Amino acid sequence: MSNESLPIMILGGGPIGMVCALLLAERNIACTLVDARPIAALQRDRRLLALSRGTLDILEPRLGADFAPRGPIHRIHVSSAGNAGSAQLGSRDFGGVAVGATVWYADLVDALARALAARPGVDVQRPRRAVEVRQKVHSVEIALDNGAVLRGAVAIDAEGTPPQAREPAQCALLAELDLPAAPGDAIERFTDEGPLALLPLPGAEGGAGPGKAMRMSMVWCLPTARARARRDLPEAELCALIARALGPRLGPPTALGPRGIFPLHTFRREQVCEHRLVHLGNAAQSLHPVAGQGFNLGMRDCACLVQCLVEMPLGASGADPLRALQRYAARRRLDRTLFPALTNALPRIFASALPPVVLARSLALAGVDLLPVLRRPLTRVLMFGAPR
Repeated sequence: MSNESLPIMILGGGPIGMVCALLLAERNIACTLVDARPIAALQRDRRLLALSRGTLDILEPRLGADFAPRGPIHRIHVSSAGNAGSAQLGSRDFGGVAVGATVWYADLVDALARALAARPGVDVQRPRRAVEVRQKVHSVEIALDNGAVLRGAVAIDAEGTPPQAREPAQCALLAELDLPAAPGDAIERFTDEGPLALLPLPGAEGGAGPGKAMRMSMVWCLPTARARARRDLPEAELCALIARALGPRLGPPTALGPRGIFPLHTFRREQVCEHRLVHLGNAAQSLHPVAGQGFNLGMRDCACLVQCLVEMPLGASGADPLRALQRYAARRRLDRTLFPALTNALPRIFASALPPVVLARSLALAGVDLLPVLRRPLTRVLMFGAPR
């Protein structure tokens, strides 16, 4: 059997795996998607995703402009607690177009599942667990938990971050809260304890107006013991801590919803391609949540991988998927290097109390805010990733 007649195998049926399958089907490349979870389990997931403009540009042509309720992001306010200088990034430099949006994980999964069901050429094996990947010279085999063996030209690992045995040094304290913010605002506030992000919830801006509070999602990255302790604080005490961290510009939260904590494990594979197995999304890199780039980096992985496979058709004379994977790894190197380095460095830089560092970051924030020559390229990188 030639490579031309073998499908692409996708391990992992979350949003990254489903987007990859959708992009492949769109280009008439047959694929098989394997996931251990029933789709109903994913449709109950209440995580919030922050989508960049680049991610929306991938999704909207395939799912429709209104594929899910969203919280548009027009402005990103960046500041450092106790220091001068702040920056506002956003749509003012891009013709008023939202630089991103939030959506519920479950809503995105539902939209992707409907789009895949309407596309021929995608064999969805769910719920079905892959128990072994066996690489051959000219193919790759996937052994399933029911005894079946699938054969393909390439296997795509989109199963998420590998399990971590160690206790994380940091956790994200998660909560929904009401805050007097303007519709379309997202906030990144660096504190000496860790970055605190506030994102608009999908549909929240519909009820907002002058003097009204916005329902927002908080992600506060803290040392693990501190995150657990604050999760269990009385509401008034935690609201006071959040207000102190945010400073006087916004005012205190007026209500606090259910809280949770999420372990923060960072991870990056040096080599994303292992013969016919390619890792993408969280299986290739898992980022610190500062700047909200992890999911968007995975989406760019999907788009780039499919483009590389399309440019070198599996059945073309002299072409081989291994060459497409090599091209993919080379094209993704800068983006995959830049964002892990940036998201790991920013919390440490903003936590430093050294006077030269404090002065430098205050000047940098002020410069970004005042000078379009600095502000626009930075915003564009956050929207679309590192240029190739």
